[in-house]
Amino acid sequence: MKPNIYNTQLLSLPNTNNKIKNIVFDLGNTLVYFDYCYFYDGVSHLEKNANARKLKKFFSDQKLDLKIGSNRIKIKDAFKILKKKFNLKIGYADFHFLYCDIFWENTQMKNFIENKLLNSGYRLYMLSNVDASHINFIDNNFPYVKHIKNRVLSYKVKAVKPDKKIYRHLINKYRLIPGETLFIDDLRQNILSSNELGLNTIHYTSHKRFLKEFKKFTGIK
Repeated sequence: MKPNIYNTQLLSLPNTNNKIKNIVFDLGNTLVYFDYCYFYDGVSHLEKNANARKLKKFFSDQKLDLKIGSNRIKIKDAFKILKKKFNLKIGYADFHFLYCDIFWENTQMKNFIENKLLNSGYRLYMLSNVDASHINFIDNNFPYVKHIKNRVLSYKVKAVKPDKKIYRHLINKYRLIPGETLFIDDLRQNILSSNELGLNTIHYTSHKRFLKEFKKFTGIK
């Protein structure tokens, strides 16, 4: 099991004027954990010219994760860019597997969704910065994520959090009332952006604290 290195901090207080009806989950480091370092280390293990630290820096400097997530480039294009930059010998199939195999189960969240939320009457949604390769890998390997069928995915709408465009797309597509909606995400900037549109929020940094704050909004524990 890959390690859980994350801790939950509430950035907004419950809106007691509106009853929560909608629960919106982020995907990465909320529903499932992930770390791109598994990808960098995997490639560098097979490639003499691809130092993991340099690969990570280039990936970050070029914002390849955001470009792939917003569908500005395809994963195959990213592979070609990295292949040329680092003179990679690795084939695309191995590259693609390493790119996808960076996730592991958030067992506590899995159990919470399956035991507490599925029959709770709350409407469940997903709002994620994710590309087609990653979401397909996650759905195939973490079946509990597929319980959440109402989704706004960045690569489909060509916008990534914290851009307000993607939050507005979610609100408009599902006709959500922000005051009746609770959004859970692991990144502070995403929480702050959604706050500006009136969504209630929990900053997910540990499951224990998440449960405490979720109870304040819903009464579920």
